[in-house]
Amino acid sequence: MLLPLLPLPPNECPNVGGVRALRVWPASNVLPLPVEPGSNLLLPVQLRDPANYADIWFQPDSAGFDEPEGDDAQGVLYKPSLQLLVLRDAPDLQEAIARLRAVRYFVVAYADGNGLTKLVGTPTHPLRLTAGLETGKKPTDRNGYPLAFAGLTRRPAPFTLVQPAGMPPVRRAFSTGFNFGFN
Repeated sequence: MLLPLLPLPPNECPNVGGVRALRVWPASNVLPLPVEPGSNLLLPVQLRDPANYADIWFQPDSAGFDEPEGDDAQGVLYKPSLQLLVLRDAPDLQEAIARLRAVRYFVVAYADGNGLTKLVGTPTHPLRLTAGLETGKKPTDRNGYPLAFAGLTRRPAPFTLVQPAGMPPVRRAFSTGFNFGFN
């Protein structure tokens, strides 16, 4: 079914780039998303365990989202990618990142600089985490973990009109809401 075309109206509102908040769920914790025409999710994300998530706090102005479009034998393909920098190498951050690495596959919600929230990845097409450590060589270099969540999807990331409950407006280190009691 083709939807009727809509105009792209002029936007006279401020347009602020970057990602401002990030929440991740293990893909196995997210129930199947409703397939809706268009690009908005009208219902909240349904979870097996609402307490099983992590809010990731990162260096301000270090996070961004890209979603290039491509093609394969089945048609249009999207390649969403979120990149960010978690500052400092410390025992608690090393442990939190080790636990994220153990999960590997995620569904991610991010809020952008305009206050809009998108849901990236699905339980069947999740994002995969890659993480490294960079300490730099000079005292002025940044010390921290560059993280990336990337994957392949058949649809662009939808806006979610219901922001996940308690999604943080500001940054810290990692949340304590992450729970490893999932299947």
